[in-house]
Amino acid sequence: MSKAKKAKKEVEVEAKKEEEVKQDETTQVVNPADGPLKQMLIDYVGSVLQPENGEVTVEMIVQAMASEFPDFLLVVAKENWVRGYQQAMFDIENFEKENNTTQEALAEKSA
Repeated sequence: MSKAKKAKKEVEVEAKKEEEVKQDETTQVVNPADGPLKQMLIDYVGSVLQPENGEVTVEMIVQAMASEFPDFLLVVAKENWVRGYQQAMFDIENFEKENNTTQEALAEKSA
């Protein structure tokens, strides 16, 4: 298997793992003991969405924020997108550098 195929496979596996972690994070029950703002947000979301088990998850908070305060969530989403795009560009540059270094080393060996 070529290095490019291995790298692509590794990226796909890592992306799948990250997606699983994200899904786990959104369904996590939020602990209100971390501060008054967090407690207020949990109380508000709990009163608005009234979950059957009384537990508020991150996903519920995002849902409430999207309907009640979309301009805030839009700024956060834009920042996240920009950072993701920058990371992708950084990763591409590093991959190209590594690939060029490998090709130069192979060329030197065959010369």
